[in-house]
Amino acid sequence: MKYLDIVITLLLSLLLTLGVGYENKIIIVAGCLFLALIFLSAKRWFKWVFIFPIGLVAVLYFQSGYIYGHPNIGIIASLFETDKRESIEFLLAIPIKIWILNMILLVTFIYYLIRVEFIFKWSKTAFLFGCVCFYFSSLSLFISHCYTSTEHYIIQIKALKESIHQTANWTILKAKPKYKIYVLIIGESMRKDYMSSYSYPLNTTPFLATTPGIFVNGYLSTASHTAVSLPRTLGVSHGLDLHPVDNIVTLANAAKMKTIWLSNQGFIGKYDTAVSAIAVHASEKEFLKKGNFLTNNTSDYALLPLFKQALAQPYNGSKLIVLHIMGSHENFCDRIKKDIYRLKDKDLSCYLSTYNQTDTIIKKVVNDLKATQDSYSLIYFSDHGLNNVSTIKGKTQLVHGDLYKQNYEVPLIEIASDIHQHITLNKHISAFNFMSIFSNWIGVKTIQLPSLNVYQLPENNNIQVLSGNKMVLFRSLKNDPDEIIKHEGGNYKYQPF
Repeated sequence: MKYLDIVITLLLSLLLTLGVGYENKIIIVAGCLFLALIFLSAKRWFKWVFIFPIGLVAVLYFQSGYIYGHPNIGIIASLFETDKRESIEFLLAIPIKIWILNMILLVTFIYYLIRVEFIFKWSKTAFLFGCVCFYFSSLSLFISHCYTSTEHYIIQIKALKESIHQTANWTILKAKPKYKIYVLIIGESMRKDYMSSYSYPLNTTPFLATTPGIFVNGYLSTASHTAVSLPRTLGVSHGLDLHPVDNIVTLANAAKMKTIWLSNQGFIGKYDTAVSAIAVHASEKEFLKKGNFLTNNTSDYALLPLFKQALAQPYNGSKLIVLHIMGSHENFCDRIKKDIYRLKDKDLSCYLSTYNQTDTIIKKVVNDLKATQDSYSLIYFSDHGLNNVSTIKGKTQLVHGDLYKQNYEVPLIEIASDIHQHITLNKHISAFNFMSIFSNWIGVKTIQLPSLNVYQLPENNNIQVLSGNKMVLFRSLKNDPDEIIKHEGGNYKYQPF
């Protein structure tokens, strides 16, 4: 029976390590956990008082850890800011393999708690050695990352909530908007390399691929999760440091622009998400989702009538209209009216169809802008990208992550009434500079930050992004190539990048 106990404890150690997101360190941290569980099992009370609560949290975290990795500020933010519908969508999207592994983990964990017990004559030394091993184990790292990530998130959400009642300290030197109407469309989970407007071979963005505009090839999001990325894009930020009251809306307000925020993203409670804490400063705001259990899976198309109404509102000055869409948010098939590509890989097919849908929405917005006969400028960018965690050839599973370049490589596009050419700008630009770009875009100069357009920003080959809980060099990240699809006889097939 002792041999079975050893096998069960080893299996438990491996599964727990995978489930809390340390696959890349599995030999070291799983080995330490195995030794810790063996030696600490001599103290039955210790198993139930200490190992049980930590292990239970790890078991519950298994699906997230297996797919997304160890806890970080983005995962913690998603945990607190995800509504019930999105939670259900996440659970339904989990592959059956992960559910099976999770059940095996649960069974082995229960067996360990009830049956596994090794007695050592040198019990005090064994217990001490077990504690040392536990300190270097995957569960110890899990506790540490949970604590650090939660601490960072609490600091962020506190700053965001305080900003709601604060007054921005903008000192305007000059405010001379060039256009009558400014539109900012914030996309979701769209990595640029799947866009035909950025040379993807399948025509996923037919309008953007041909329309006149400035297409920045090298724009990098600040972080890999919406709740972490957008506050640092739409407000003044330096890495983890955040000044949320100094954001695009308060700046536009200071420039006497009419600000309208239209969102198809969830609004869980009163100002309790990172983005809604910024949106609340707009003179008018409309959230299609209120975040309760019965909230409908509202299509991004539902924003278009509200956008027309916003355009029709009389105003002597310039307007800023923000459209925050669901875009390519998981689950992809729930975001679209129709899977237009019908690939064998359903996940990828739906994901690419969300691109086509976003492309159509941008086209409709541009047509509405043209119909006003006023001067206009539109900027579109995505908050972050995704990476493929599938190990099965010919099948993708695109999820949030922070280990790959494609988690950060996103589109930045400007379409305007006076731009008549399709221009690609090959230049690395950080979304941490978006506030400077935005300031220049709406024709505002301030004391607080430089006002620079994408051409004026210096080339930077040392851009850092927020990965997990720390800033890392973008160029140090791994590559996650897209799935290239070629058309043959009416069928699409994969080909290595």
